[in-house]
Amino acid sequence: MLELNSYLGRDKVRWNRLLFFFGLTAALAVLSSCGASNTTVTPTMTISCIPSDVTILGTSQCTATVVNLSSNLVNWAVTTGTGSINSGGLYTAPASVPTNNVITITATSQVQSTLTATQNLTIQQPTAISAVTCVNSNSVSASVVSSGNKLSCTATTSTGATVPVYWSVSSTLGGSIGIGSISAQGNYSAPLVPPPGQMVTITATSQALATETMSVTVQVVFGNNVLSGPFAFSTSGRLPTNVFWARAGSFTVGGGAVTGIEDTNQGGAPNTVHTQISFTGSYSIGPDGRGVMQFCEDSSSDCPQGSPATAYFSIVVISPSQAQIVEFSAPSLTAATITAGGEMVSQSSLNFGAGDGNLSGTYSFDFSGVSSSAAEESAAGEFAADGFGTISLGSSVAPGEMDINAGGTLSNVSLPASTYSINANGRGTVTLNGLQFSFYPVSSNRAKFIEIDTAPASILLGDAYKQQTSATCGWGLNALSGSIVFDTSGANAGVAIADVGSFTADGTTGAVSAASVDQNSGGTVSSAVGTLTGSYAMDACGRGTLTVGTHSYIFYIISSSNAVLLEKTSGVVAHGVLVPSPSGSFVDKTLTGSYAFRFAGTDKAGTAGNREDFLGQMTSAGSGKGVSGTADINDFGATQSGVAIATGMYSADLVNKLRVTMSLPLNTKPAATTRNLVLYMVSPTQFFALDTDASPAGTALGTIDNQF
Repeated sequence: MLELNSYLGRDKVRWNRLLFFFGLTAALAVLSSCGASNTTVTPTMTISCIPSDVTILGTSQCTATVVNLSSNLVNWAVTTGTGSINSGGLYTAPASVPTNNVITITATSQVQSTLTATQNLTIQQPTAISAVTCVNSNSVSASVVSSGNKLSCTATTSTGATVPVYWSVSSTLGGSIGIGSISAQGNYSAPLVPPPGQMVTITATSQALATETMSVTVQVVFGNNVLSGPFAFSTSGRLPTNVFWARAGSFTVGGGAVTGIEDTNQGGAPNTVHTQISFTGSYSIGPDGRGVMQFCEDSSSDCPQGSPATAYFSIVVISPSQAQIVEFSAPSLTAATITAGGEMVSQSSLNFGAGDGNLSGTYSFDFSGVSSSAAEESAAGEFAADGFGTISLGSSVAPGEMDINAGGTLSNVSLPASTYSINANGRGTVTLNGLQFSFYPVSSNRAKFIEIDTAPASILLGDAYKQQTSATCGWGLNALSGSIVFDTSGANAGVAIADVGSFTADGTTGAVSAASVDQNSGGTVSSAVGTLTGSYAMDACGRGTLTVGTHSYIFYIISSSNAVLLEKTSGVVAHGVLVPSPSGSFVDKTLTGSYAFRFAGTDKAGTAGNREDFLGQMTSAGSGKGVSGTADINDFGATQSGVAIATGMYSADLVNKLRVTMSLPLNTKPAATTRNLVLYMVSPTQFFALDTDASPAGTALGTIDNQF
């Protein structure tokens, strides 16, 4: 019995413990329930508008922050004052400061309309622009910028604080072409070529108030950046011994540096030929587009401007793709070893050495120089290149032909089949009529050629142009049609001769009418204006004959009303080009702006080799308003640079509406001289020009090209 009672006592203790545990758990549950029912969470909203001070027409961006709510979306409103605010919280101030310039922005929750927040903004007058300052790359304030360079412009208050503005640039003469550009940050980028008048206006307009503006004027001038990339070039002329001189090649320019390759051919007994001359060099372009260039030939060392070089040039820029060049003296000297002139032309993007495809099609060419007996020689013709290194069109069609005028002796030859090649450096070689040439492609449509035969041999230099026709030998009389301008230069009975003129071709019967020719033959000047007639004929492959008054020519067509010329008038050895002139009549405003020019001829009556070359820049303000500028002259080795052009004048011809006469006073030393010119308008941007001064002034023929 005692055993049984002891077990019953232990069970009673266990039950007491269980009851205590369950009671404690229930109490904790009750306490927890009471605590939850007494805790609440309240949604809140705040807004921020930046900036809090807003100028008229200015903006402030408002944002809302919502806490303890299922959505952050709010509705915006201007609850006190004026202005507007969009759904994204962007507030725009009114156009004027209200009487009460403190406005209230309110944000209201889209899910709980009783939840709102506000912020006050103050409307203020905009800060006035007190100055617009432009600085160059050296952080120096500047009002002049050169080709392709930049100015950084800033608008500031009277205290020097920066004013937020919109930037714009315009021409002071009107128009938007060629004025450069300006970024939203005020960085002005000048064009490569100055705009008409050279001046641009940079304007800062307050972002807060469109009527708050300030402008500055900036002059845009030429600089080194106007020339960049690969160019082909050539010059021809005379040495002090009066023997013929020629060079042709290609170079790459940029940042004032030059790297290239060339071939030269010097007359004499025997003539001296140098091929594949590698050179370095430098160049510098001045504000008016005139500049200097130098080569260090047969040298791998640097050739910075001012260092000793083997060849020096004066140049004038026509455009970023073309410049005229004249062989010149070294800096600070007045004597040059070569008197010659020519051009440099931008090369297209070419894949040299790849199947020789840079010479493909039928090409008309114009070469000139001296014969193997040192007599004046001109050659014109055409050849066909297949694009794979062969001068041939197949057995049924001849590879081409050539007309030659050597010292007055005329000949016509058929070109035999030949081969050509182009190296990876862009220099090609070819044989034409047994003569060896190197050539430098300008593009697939043009290449510069120089003869590289030696002892004794002729020396010829010139260009070949691809015939622009869809079919081989598909030309007819309509290849010449309408108004045409032409020029030729060469020799006549031992003196230099140059012609310039115009005519109208009917395009159907081969008739020439309303022709004019101005000629200077060793200082003997003659003019026939609008009274001459003539005729022309041509074969299907592009070779033609032309008469204008008493002048006779052979031509090879390039494109419509564009051909190379070889003169065959008795006693005359000359060559040139004819080009279409579709621009109508010359008017006063046609010849206004800035122009580059180059002339070549003789300095006085005498032998044809008494060479003179000069180039420069001139500005024309219109007839009766004067022509001024600067020239660089190489007078058979005697050089003068920076020769001022005094006030020149020009007037239009009343009979031939393409013809203009001009006087060009040059302040040469020891005495000033005046060049009297006759111009024929090719287009409003180009004129052929002839020096019409009588003996002993000499002869000169050249071009005048618009820069801007």
